[in-house]
Amino acid sequence: MIPPVSELAGRWWPYFVSTLFFSIFCLVIPLGGHIATVYAGRFMTGLASSVPSVVIAGSIEDMFNTRQRVWAVVFWNSSTTIALCLGPIYAAHMITHAGWQWVYYSGSICTLALWLAVLPLKESRPSVVLGRRIQQLRQTTGIIDLRWTNADVAKDWSAWVDLVLARPMRLLLTEPLVILIAITSSISWSIIYLFTDSLVRVYGSMGFTAAQSSLAFLSLAVGVLFTLAPRFADTRRLRRLQAAGRHIEPEDKMQGFLYAAPALTGGLIWFAWSVPPAASSLHWIVPTLSLMPVGYAVNETAHALSGFLADSYMLYSASVFSGLALARALISGVMPLLAHELYTRLDANVAGSVVAAISLVFAVAAVVFLRCSRAMRRRSPFASYSMVMHYATQIEVD
Repeated sequence: MIPPVSELAGRWWPYFVSTLFFSIFCLVIPLGGHIATVYAGRFMTGLASSVPSVVIAGSIEDMFNTRQRVWAVVFWNSSTTIALCLGPIYAAHMITHAGWQWVYYSGSICTLALWLAVLPLKESRPSVVLGRRIQQLRQTTGIIDLRWTNADVAKDWSAWVDLVLARPMRLLLTEPLVILIAITSSISWSIIYLFTDSLVRVYGSMGFTAAQSSLAFLSLAVGVLFTLAPRFADTRRLRRLQAAGRHIEPEDKMQGFLYAAPALTGGLIWFAWSVPPAASSLHWIVPTLSLMPVGYAVNETAHALSGFLADSYMLYSASVFSGLALARALISGVMPLLAHELYTRLDANVAGSVVAAISLVFAVAAVVFLRCSRAMRRRSPFASYSMVMHYATQIEVD
């Protein structure tokens, strides 16, 4: 529901409200004194944290052109993935030294600072900015009949409900591109959530404590940094295309997806068979290094597919990302539970092999996607409509 609201009301309000709510309910969790307040607080912080994770796609599309989005999207995805990897490390050590309550106290303090930082930000949604300019002209000139192209018309409650509720679900369920990307990206992204349980078990079998085991996430975070290398190649390729006078299309920035698929499967197989019981004599650094290609693959997949959606659906990328975020949240949410059952019922080698086998779907998905994505995008009426509305509503923001 949130991304379409940001397309109607603007990006600023969702950021402002969500950071404030997150800060408040981070305090409710430790101070409530009852398990019910923990559930309520976790629900509200989950809701609040979902806002920037989907609205930011629209903000990036608002503010950067096609070539600039190469770096904007990679910095967004990389910082998100690295933070996700650092979270378990921070929490494990904070709980050990200060108690679990301080995970939430510190979260509240940091998000309150972000809330204050949001205050001076300017609105970036083109239709909202343009609407405000038109309103100013009406007031200063007295000309009432000023017409303009509005990509986000909600004249009544019925139209508003259609835009906020129906459009995101319609895109998720009827757009083949969105369906394919949502499934592929969600399964890849959820690997990190699976590791929140499995790494503690695997490294625990080597004699490490929970806090020490969490440090393995640093290897995943380092792997994320390798995503920067393909971006230089993308930038050179886009410059050549522009110099040749060719129009840049979303598929021109998808080359890294081909490298991510084998890197993910290879890294997971490497990890699965370099840990006990099959490899009890190996040094702990061997499986830890295997997490680097996994971190790279997860982030590269997120970058490639997120960037493709942003370039394909333009003004409405936030609505498209709401469907992607829904699928990602559902699959990622069950991954720690799945990891618990998988690593409890099977030894770490077999359990890791099962995960690696599932990841093979990316090898197939990468080939299918790169061969068919251009045709699928061009056949999509909504993608075509998004492109038309993008050029009809762009303005320069001072």
